[in-house]
Amino acid sequence: MILPARTSSFREPRTVLIEAPRWGTPRGSEVALASAYRAAMAAATSRNAQSIVLPAVLARGTWPLDDLTRVAMTVIMSTPTSVKEVTVAVPTPAVLETWAEALVREP
Repeated sequence: MILPARTSSFREPRTVLIEAPRWGTPRGSEVALASAYRAAMAAATSRNAQSIVLPAVLARGTWPLDDLTRVAMTVIMSTPTSVKEVTVAVPTPAVLETWAEALVREP
């Protein structure tokens, strides 16, 4: 999986490709899943990125979509980072709807 991110160290935005970790065990630990999202945010932060495109599903297996979204949102909203803008790439309308509902619930 490749994540593009624009860096702030140049006058013109540019794309930096980083490999996103993926949590691969179905019904595995939410702590490990959160670590995969934290690692993606850390990779962007280490490059001083201002924005990142993050896949909505950073896991393999049969994770419930609501759980995946909750874990991802928690990490994105609580991780100290240089990233100011996160674009979430969604593969289906159902995933988009789940993320939209989660954003509406976010205080």
